Amino acid sequence: MKIIEQEDSQAQVEIGQWKISADHGIVGAPEGKTLILEPRLSRLMYVLSINANKIVSRDYLVNNVWQDTIVNEESLTRAIADLRKTLSQHFDKAIQIETIRKRGYQLNLKVGPRPLVLKFKFKKPAPYVLPLFLLILAALIWLIAF
Repeated sequence: MKIIEQEDSQAQVEIGQWKISADHGIVGAPEGKTLILEPRLSRLMYVLSINANKIVSRDYLVNNVWQDTIVNEESLTRAIADLRKTLSQHFDKAIQIETIRKRGYQLNLKVGPRPLVLKFKFKKPAPYVLPLFLLILAALIWLIAF
């Protein structure tokens, strides 16, 4: 994950090929799709994306999304529902916001296919294999030579 602070105070988070801008509310997907969010949802998405794949408490979200505004827990619940609906309409299941009961929320992003890694384990040959191989090789050379 990379957080980019630009000169004109525009903050952007990059997770894999996903790009989330806090100020402009732009969510850019790897396939080139772009979605512009309203300011409330934009700030919520930004705070969740900074903490992608981590549990974020409800208090932390309220304090960081509605910094100077007094809101109740219902406002956060409504915003999460609106953000889920908007994201599911545009990005299928590539972005999911999971509710972690009594703890908060977690943003899950599908970053892309994992690279295929093949691992091979070779057993060490028994200590008598090499001398046996050399004996057979010597016998073949002797048979061919004579």
